[in-house]
Amino acid sequence: MQPKLPICYFDARTGILCGNCEARLARGELTAADVEASKAIASLSDRVTELGRVTLRRASEAKGSYVLEFEQSDMAALRSNPLLRQELERALKGKVWLVGAGVSDRKFLEEVLFPAKVLTVNTVWMPDGEKKTKVIVPARRNERRIGDFDKLRDAVKQARGIELLVETEREVASKLYR
Repeated sequence: MQPKLPICYFDARTGILCGNCEARLARGELTAADVEASKAIASLSDRVTELGRVTLRRASEAKGSYVLEFEQSDMAALRSNPLLRQELERALKGKVWLVGAGVSDRKFLEEVLFPAKVLTVNTVWMPDGEKKTKVIVPARRNERRIGDFDKLRDAVKQARGIELLVETEREVASKLYR
């Protein structure tokens, strides 16, 4: 089976865009991240069977990190293979987060932070009028599971425009009881 990608499957396999995909890229309907992610998924789809049945809606890239938005119905299959994300990271040469497309901001953040649980999501208005989204996660080794919080912040900002603050419940508690 062939994955459904933002660009033509043939273009993803060959690495050369057809006139239609080239025009969509020039109009801004596609991004360079869509093209790179499509190429990676097409090349891996022969070896990783889960990728042969997915639909990639869009990809976002920030400083070498990628947020790949798949159909929500594909997420269970993508999460069932823990090596899949590692293969995508190798192919794209950067950190990769897999999320469902068309979900609310809270669900998006829960999927980006997976496997860590999200305890709360709050909107914080800064004194200068800037809006940030604060996420509190449990304190158990989340940095190791989630990865680099700086890369995560950049990727979430690029994908959804969310200014993200991530804190553990231990950090929040230490601020309360100083």
